[in-house]
Amino acid sequence: MKMEISEKVLGMLTRLGFTKYEILTYWTLLVYGPSTAKEISERSGIPYNRVYDTIASLKTRRFVSEIDGSPRVYVAFSPSIAFLRFKKEVDEIKEQLEEELKRIKVKTEERPGVWRTKELDEAIEMVRESLERVEYEAILLSPGKFFIEIKDSLRNALKKGATLSIYTEGNIDLSELTNIGNLFVRKFHRLNHFIGMFDGREVINIQNIGFEPKNPPSFKATYPEIIFSQYSFLREAFGESELILEDINQKNELRFFADFHAVDVIRRYLGKCDIYAEVIAKSLSTNEIEELRGKVVGYTFALNEGIDNFELETDRGILKIGGMFAVLEDYETTKIKLILT
Repeated sequence: MKMEISEKVLGMLTRLGFTKYEILTYWTLLVYGPSTAKEISERSGIPYNRVYDTIASLKTRRFVSEIDGSPRVYVAFSPSIAFLRFKKEVDEIKEQLEEELKRIKVKTEERPGVWRTKELDEAIEMVRESLERVEYEAILLSPGKFFIEIKDSLRNALKKGATLSIYTEGNIDLSELTNIGNLFVRKFHRLNHFIGMFDGREVINIQNIGFEPKNPPSFKATYPEIIFSQYSFLREAFGESELILEDINQKNELRFFADFHAVDVIRRYLGKCDIYAEVIAKSLSTNEIEELRGKVVGYTFALNEGIDNFELETDRGILKIGGMFAVLEDYETTKIKLILT
């Protein structure tokens, strides 16, 4: 009697790299229990002369074991055990691949791209991945429930020195993120979607997350046009929001990519203490990237007019520093470090 396996399961395992004979052999052993090569052939329909090489392959994958005897008997590990091993091997490969990529990656200007998914767990992993890479600032606009999914990644980002600027409900408890790094939380009411922007280089959008959908359309993008659109919305959100938590633990290195967040801190602290800044910025006159250091001596903050910049006193005089997509300033930057003394 030949057993049957559904086309759905067959297709799923095939996509994981299993051959049809491997799938039928493993399934036969799961269904009928320990079996000889002859029994496997009879029950699965696999040619007898192909059973042994198929068993050898499954043993290498650690899905099957054998019992010595005459004839030999083969047993299948349960899916829970077999796929736990399989997952560990895949994770090891992933980690090794990431290490190799870090070792050889050349810092060049990458072509912009868009990555789309309708799987919530994949979208969450995109956010975690971006938080692991963030250096200056992550802006996260989301209902509070979502932060439970990425709590560890948020803590790690703070520990690395990146600033977290969070827009969410007013009654959220983020005490687990305090006393670590630099954290700003603002109360905001339009929280239908998740928007995350990281160092101004990429944005992640999970649509309708406020309604807790099972498969929300989501994307990550590095296209300047998409980043500009989302950045413009975040500026609007800033204007409509209320600062409800400010937890500054690293006054000597307060990092931002969003100029309007940096200028907001300057606006509130200038006059109470001296503020110095280190920025990596592009000159709007030469397009050259430069490192600038100096004392902050002034600012302009006019959200309705789309203007936010600060004045930096350097050995070359006072320079006006604007944020991404700056037009009126001397320099454009997404890499700002403020030092509050």
